[in-house]
Amino acid sequence: MRRLAVLIVGGIGLLAIGGLAGWRLHKPAADARAYAVMRIIAVQVSLDEAPADYVFYGGDSQVELHPGGQEVCGLPLVNGGVSGSTAAAYADHLAQLSFKAHPRVAALTIGTNDILMKNKPRSAEPAARFEAAAEIIVRRLQGLAPRVVVTALPPVGHELGSLVDAAAVADYSQRLRNLCGRMGCAFADPFADLRDGDTGFAKPGALRDGLHLAAYRPALKALAPVLCGP
Repeated sequence: MRRLAVLIVGGIGLLAIGGLAGWRLHKPAADARAYAVMRIIAVQVSLDEAPADYVFYGGDSQVELHPGGQEVCGLPLVNGGVSGSTAAAYADHLAQLSFKAHPRVAALTIGTNDILMKNKPRSAEPAARFEAAAEIIVRRLQGLAPRVVVTALPPVGHELGSLVDAAAVADYSQRLRNLCGRMGCAFADPFADLRDGDTGFAKPGALRDGLHLAAYRPALKALAPVLCGP
């Protein structure tokens, strides 16, 4: 179980799609960067072929794993998630993307890869780096869309408690809420029903592997009222 947990948390071991879940990651950071190169091309293709009116959803694997072909607010959803991304990495990825047509709404879910225990996420310097990177992402999205929504971090499974700092889930979510208070973005928690109180952990059955949601469509449905709000 611990070996599986290490593979899940390490870089694109976060993926649970195609045949990628079985990758054995000897160099997780290098594999994550290599994957990101191809994934950014796929996102750019989706943006190039997007209609005039759509919703853009950026972030890490918690976004990328959303099923394709979904609509929200009566608009197609363009999935800009890049698995394995920290906030700093996603700020770099987003800077590489071009938007021929701007989205009506842009959303962001980020932070799970920032709260690994090895990063000491609740220490002052890592937390400050996270906030700075999140601000860069939000400013970029605000330059693209008239409405920007940032979500809380989803909870994590108890089986990953030695690898992911569950207490940082609430901490980093509050930092994002405060960021939106300063910058004028909307904040939402579409994962509220999955949480086991304020522990940072998920309720039994809420996650499929200790990290990723067991079902993504309900999370998007829970996010929709904020996405589609005035």
